[in-house]
Amino acid sequence: MIDREGRIPGYYDSPWPAECGGPRRQKAPRSAGIGLRQGERLAQVTRHNGEWNVMMVLRAPGELYLLYNNHLDSAERYAAVERLDPLTLETISASPRLPAGGHTWCGGIVVHENGYLYANNGNRCFKLDRDCQVVAQAVLPQDAAYNSLLVMHDGMLVMKNIERDASRASKFVVLEAERLEQVGPEIAIPEVSMGRIAMGTDAGGQRVYVPGSHHFYRYRYESGTLALDEGWQPLYRTLPDDAQSFSWDSCITPGACWCQDNGDNEANVAIFSTPQVGAVRPRRGAAFHGLASSPQKLIRIDTANTADGARMEVLDMFGLPRGSIFSPPGFDPVRQVAIGFDTGNGWIGGWRHTAGGFEKLWAKPCRISMQMILFPDTGEVMVNDFQRGRDELVLLDVETGAEIGRVATQSTTANGMFLSAGWHRDVMYCSIGSIARIFVE
Repeated sequence: MIDREGRIPGYYDSPWPAECGGPRRQKAPRSAGIGLRQGERLAQVTRHNGEWNVMMVLRAPGELYLLYNNHLDSAERYAAVERLDPLTLETISASPRLPAGGHTWCGGIVVHENGYLYANNGNRCFKLDRDCQVVAQAVLPQDAAYNSLLVMHDGMLVMKNIERDASRASKFVVLEAERLEQVGPEIAIPEVSMGRIAMGTDAGGQRVYVPGSHHFYRYRYESGTLALDEGWQPLYRTLPDDAQSFSWDSCITPGACWCQDNGDNEANVAIFSTPQVGAVRPRRGAAFHGLASSPQKLIRIDTANTADGARMEVLDMFGLPRGSIFSPPGFDPVRQVAIGFDTGNGWIGGWRHTAGGFEKLWAKPCRISMQMILFPDTGEVMVNDFQRGRDELVLLDVETGAEIGRVATQSTTANGMFLSAGWHRDVMYCSIGSIARIFVE
């Protein structure tokens, strides 16, 4: 299924009710693409708020919500949700500061089909009304940061804690949506997991995909329970640990799970160096420095079970050593084009995928670090490109890589946060210290 084809069960009926547009993380909104025409150009408005801005989501028409957490420089650990004016990005209403259990890490926010917003930060989960007031909250079972949440078809919430240290454990927890009470015991994941979870559906029902430190895993979800799929545990990390590092998030498309490796970097070492996640700030500039020596790879894993597990295709995209990433690839299902990148070396490219494998279409320099947005209706992809001390937003043609439009924000920091779709031919930007709206004029 394609998330943008209609309302997603469990989620509010909007063009962008959650990060990446929906639980499959396909990054394609139901709202129209930019479709830049002759005589038009990209413009922007930036608002500086000094916070670690994570993502924005859409609720009812004209309703835009921002989730942020404290800057790494802050002694207080907190999150907050604000309703913003969808044009100026000024605050309309705001939650109080929400406790994070002492942790600083980017969580997530979704708009549930019941109309409430659910936000995660640190080891806390919050239920908020449309005016950003807290209705219910829960302390999650692990004293660790959790990285976002999925809404299942029955309305329940699935979350997991993020861990880099192999001596610790990543575990699923399921919460019911009314009072945020835990449903059943935690479910241990065989390996620690840094990347966010994704959900896809097939003939067997709902499947939750989770990247382990070396394998990908899949769990069948039913009525508040998660059961490991023993026949689908592909090993994506096949080189020594100093040559290849873990995957972040995945993108689930019909028949495939897409991901990239080499997600570890100096910033992760600093942020996860103490039990209180985010207690240590990485040195400036460390974020782009990958720890693995191998080139950046694009990985496609069949989601069908076979006699020997799951078929996996691995593409060395650019052949440059010490590749690194912060976010997953994208895939345009209309054109069958995968968009992969290497943040550490500053490259992006497009490959058409068919039964015969990968066909290179284009590659070009671009310092992309954020979660992109794909517009299958117009054949465009929006990415960030950190250049000359500012983060710029670039609109590219999916099939040729041609630059359609570019605009510089006033943000002086690039990170691995989320681009989000707006209501009409616009994109919302979140980074440390700043938010922005990119639009057509």
